[in-house]
Amino acid sequence: MSDFPIIKPLHVGILQNIEKSQFVYGRHHGIKIEVPCIMFVIEVAGKKVVVDTGPCKPDRARQYHGPLIQDESMYPENALKSIGVHPDEVDYVILSHLHWDHCSNCKMFKNATFIVQKTELQYAITPNEVQKAQYEIGFREILPPWIDVLQQMQTVSGDVYDFLKGVHLISLPGHSPGLMGVAVETRKDLYLIASDCVPLMENWHGDARMRHIPNGLHIDLAEYERSFEKMERLGGIVLAGHDYETLKYKQYPPE
Repeated sequence: MSDFPIIKPLHVGILQNIEKSQFVYGRHHGIKIEVPCIMFVIEVAGKKVVVDTGPCKPDRARQYHGPLIQDESMYPENALKSIGVHPDEVDYVILSHLHWDHCSNCKMFKNATFIVQKTELQYAITPNEVQKAQYEIGFREILPPWIDVLQQMQTVSGDVYDFLKGVHLISLPGHSPGLMGVAVETRKDLYLIASDCVPLMENWHGDARMRHIPNGLHIDLAEYERSFEKMERLGGIVLAGHDYETLKYKQYPPE
């Protein structure tokens, strides 16, 4: 067993007909794209850690959010099975934030402790009107998916270094008040699971006008800018939250 963490990205759904400017602030108005939903598994020191639990099933997504493709291989339980992981074996689930496409399916992890930023959990209860649907708040007939595991949750505030050996929780607010990335020191490189702070690699690479481009859906641009600066100081290789580039390899570091 390696002493260094290994990251495995899993494809758990495709969001369809997304206005690209929703992901890349002020750019590409009128252009529609499809993007993957990605769950990550980190294996380190005999522990199994899931980062984000993916979107809901297509019927619910269609009713409350928008079109979603999800074949059987993309069901989170089947994606986990494809790498030899059973949900009951997962020790920790790190929720980068509590938007529906990142925290559905929580209840399948019966034995896991869930980790979320305190500010994110507080905000998820009473989000602003624009973002209520993202948090699945305000629909009389459904409850947000994280409610199912509230008794399994632990909150953190700010950065947590060596949450597990070589696995660090990094506060990156801006897209949401308590967005949290996960920095992972592998045997070759430092990787940063950036979630929706960097939905597409285009956000990180920037353009002629901006070094980095915020997500079009955001809560605080000043915080967002500080998060980008923090990522620059941290260094390492960024893994975007909704980019097929992240799925290029079956694991990081690549074999």
